[in-house]
Amino acid sequence: MRRTVLTFISLLCAVCAFADVVDDWRRDQAAIEAMLQQKRYAEARKASIKLTNRMFDRLGANADASKIFAQTVALRAAAEDGLGNVDDTNWYRQVAKDLDPQIVLPPMTTPVPKPLDVLHLDSPPIDPATAKTEPPERTRKRDPERPAIVNALDQAIAVLEVTIDVDGMVRQPRIVSSPAPSVSYAALEAIKQWRFRPGRIGGTPFPVLFHITFNFH
Repeated sequence: MRRTVLTFISLLCAVCAFADVVDDWRRDQAAIEAMLQQKRYAEARKASIKLTNRMFDRLGANADASKIFAQTVALRAAAEDGLGNVDDTNWYRQVAKDLDPQIVLPPMTTPVPKPLDVLHLDSPPIDPATAKTEPPERTRKRDPERPAIVNALDQAIAVLEVTIDVDGMVRQPRIVSSPAPSVSYAALEAIKQWRFRPGRIGGTPFPVLFHITFNFH
């Protein structure tokens, strides 16, 4: 009986301690929002990256974890927007929406890009039946970091969908499946750094939809 009581007390203390951690995160988010309102975009960017790193190994695998993490990623997107970093704004804005489809994003001036036409994208008309098709070729790879939550998961597999654009950059990220937000984020941060020789039809570059699976075990 005594052991059961001690175990319960230990669990209760752990829950209370984590609640304090979440409160700290929310205070940090409020501070970043204030920086954005004051147009201190470089400071907001630095603070959002720091907070993301702090959250990375403490998050669980539930919906609440996805929501609070998405809020921090959205603040990163707003900071990138203020700095005029269009690609990073679009990337982190989409990541935030994938982590929490119901998120209310901060105001941003960078227009939401139209979905890329993975068949044409302003390329000249090509007959795929007669033209030579070349798939994208990866030229640079970065392995993902391994979040702590992986140790508590039976399976830690993230499946992503991205578009390899005509310049070889990775764009339009989408989480197909993942067991936890930190697993998703680790995979996305890795593939964001990948570079490709673009796919081609008849020698003309064209964007390609690309699926990639990351197994963290």
